[in-house]
Amino acid sequence: MPILIFVLMLLVSVPAHASEKIKFGGTGSGLELMRKLGSLYVTQHPGIEIAVIPSLGSSGGIKALQVGALDLAISARPVKPEEKGLKSLLLCRTPLAFVVNSASAASAIRTDDLVQLYGTTAYTWPDGGRARVILRPEAEIDTKMLRSISPLVDLAVSQAKTRSGMNMAATDQDNVKMLEATPGGFGMVALAMLTTAQTRLKILTFNGVEPSLRNLEQGRYPLVREYYLVTRNPANKTVNEIVSLAGSASGASLFKTLRCIPIERR
Repeated sequence: MPILIFVLMLLVSVPAHASEKIKFGGTGSGLELMRKLGSLYVTQHPGIEIAVIPSLGSSGGIKALQVGALDLAISARPVKPEEKGLKSLLLCRTPLAFVVNSASAASAIRTDDLVQLYGTTAYTWPDGGRARVILRPEAEIDTKMLRSISPLVDLAVSQAKTRSGMNMAATDQDNVKMLEATPGGFGMVALAMLTTAQTRLKILTFNGVEPSLRNLEQGRYPLVREYYLVTRNPANKTVNEIVSLAGSASGASLFKTLRCIPIERR
């Protein structure tokens, strides 16, 4: 992808000293988690500067890490076997929520509604307003999770993808902006991002279940976004310390505050 290669070249060209400046990047919905983690680390190590690079996506962040443009990446998936020289660690889990523009009267969505929402252009909200779906790229975890709900939802999403004039958000940040700006807008956003971005989007129940941490932990809410920390293998001392902080009690407390369930380390 030429644009991605260009961005990576720019990142590599920026002078950085790993012992003084650490660059974070990756999937857009996890960037604020990284920013907060970096801030926590800097309070204990004031000589370190943390830079958070704008959204590159999971694969883009991993590629940037491989070429030395990043020191630490956050990804919505673990590294693949072919992504050599890297290792990933499951960091935390957050509900993937269905949301609507704040002006909508909707408060709930069910599987049957999703079939109509994605399969047609005639779906309306309880106030009579037209629903406008915001799609995500096919490779996005959100799209894969949506398709996995049922075969009929999968088919409806395919129909939406071939329909002309549909809204498509390339990044997590674009997704939130489009949902906020589109009357009747409907889509999916990770709960942790809704918390850190402080949006006014309205969260819907799905099949009668609220996308809360409690319901996710109890197995009642089925849609989840996982976040992984990805480092080079081996990583430098500072990066290893940041990863250790993420797995500590203070790191776990931070992530839970941001509505992302920390993974217990045994």
